Amino acid sequence: MRSQQHVTAPAVCERCKGAGKTAGVCMELVCLDCDGVGWLSAPGQDLTVQLGRALTAARRMVRLLQAQLPPTDERSLYQSSKRDGVRGHFTGD
Repeated sequence: MRSQQHVTAPAVCERCKGAGKTAGVCMELVCLDCDGVGWLSAPGQDLTVQLGRALTAARRMVRLLQAQLPPTDERSLYQSSKRDGVRGHFTGD
């Protein structure tokens, strides 16, 4: 069993601003400070644990925001509406 440690949020790489790439002379290069990840681990912390916690928090936020949206009825997407043009209802698939 692993002991619980205090996990801090990872820091955004200063050189690439979190993109993981830097501008070279003729093409984009992988950022050498963060190895193309875009995040820097805090001293004494494991970056995988930090990013895993951040991903879990982001997924929790997505579920919370999706719960606030009104429910959609998929059948209503295929019903005719005033927006249908001369050619009829086009769903895009």
